[in-house]
Amino acid sequence: MTEGALSRPSLKVLVADENPKRGYALLETLRADASLEVLTVPHGMALIEAVRLHGPDVVLVDMERADRDALDSIRALSGSALERPVALFVDEDDVELMETAFDTGICSYNVVDAPPRDVKPLLRAAIALYTRFHRTRNELTEAQRILAERSIIEQAKRCFMKNEKASEPQAYRWLQRRAMQTSSRIAVVAADYLALQRKDNAS
Repeated sequence: MTEGALSRPSLKVLVADENPKRGYALLETLRADASLEVLTVPHGMALIEAVRLHGPDVVLVDMERADRDALDSIRALSGSALERPVALFVDEDDVELMETAFDTGICSYNVVDAPPRDVKPLLRAAIALYTRFHRTRNELTEAQRILAERSIIEQAKRCFMKNEKASEPQAYRWLQRRAMQTSSRIAVVAADYLALQRKDNAS
């Protein structure tokens, strides 16, 4: 490995500083770590646009108090194509607003009077939590998709069996053949078949 590869920053951090009393110290702490590439949100630019501009690995938001209005920029980022793990630093603890913060997409909520000496573990934790949450969400979405497709296939089989006086294996083989002929998934063929039957019944 070359010397340049060893010194190259491994983590790109975007800092959205809404706490001027602590902002300078936080940036100095982060920039002292050569493994971090530290970027800031340009004055007057929305957080989501800064994420679009810089493409960070993690976003660190520093504010005095996490009120609902202050969390709007994070809420806009969450769920968008530009969504990133977000670590939040606040001065005051508030259980209700902490729950609101997590609802907006915060991965790490930290109540601190001053920036910790080593911020990187908090950022790594935020990324790990974000990755785990999205993996779980994607797995749940996939499971729901599979169940929905199975339900459609079962409906199509029952409809075909009734219309054609066929057995369940015959109905399934018909769906399989149609899927092969049209280069489609069986669930798509089943949905098309059900749609056609509904159309015929309505006419």
